[in-house]
Amino acid sequence: MSLVPPVDSLSPRHHPSDDLLLRHAAGRLPPVPALVVATHLPFCAQCRAAIRLGETVGGVLLADQPAEDISPLALSRAMARLEMPASVADTSRVDSELAPGVPLPASLRGLARPRWRWLAPGISRIAIGVPGAEREERVYLLRVAPGTSLPEHGHSGWEATCVLSGHFTDGDLYYRRGDVAEMDDVAIHQPVSGQDAGCICLIACQGPLRLRGVIARLMQPFVGV
Repeated sequence: MSLVPPVDSLSPRHHPSDDLLLRHAAGRLPPVPALVVATHLPFCAQCRAAIRLGETVGGVLLADQPAEDISPLALSRAMARLEMPASVADTSRVDSELAPGVPLPASLRGLARPRWRWLAPGISRIAIGVPGAEREERVYLLRVAPGTSLPEHGHSGWEATCVLSGHFTDGDLYYRRGDVAEMDDVAIHQPVSGQDAGCICLIACQGPLRLRGVIARLMQPFVGV
């Protein structure tokens, strides 16, 4: 049974997997997938409720565990973080837009600046450095012009996409603002952006794409995907 209750007509219809939500609630999700979940949550009341439920259950289970001693330095370290100068603590709060009317998500502030780099006709990208990411993990924003097809491709590992603006289709599936699409290393697909406004998405993945087609494979070393 899914952790996410039924959605209404305005809610995202595609959510992070229950595994991601449970590990996020437990504070055990690695930085890259945690960033995808954190980006999705402001769009989705259902997943926020699922996270709160997971945190509540985890808190009850933790309360039943025997007490353990903590480091005598733990309190001083926590207080040092609280006393961080405002000039340092507020650097991630700079408001900016990815496109007119599309704000930079709070989860990405301090990690990304809206400096789009041309990737292919109709496609541009912003690379994102995530502290604590594994060497093979890559995170980026992708902006795709209306009606543009991405190259047909597979994946070297896990991939998750969160739609920030617009929509795209992938086969018979439709992904709109707030939706999350997860792919494994078996899937082969070719997303197509919406005809009206295209889309802007956050994408996190493990390893390079497995592109199909000679031209796409020849371009891959130069575009870094």
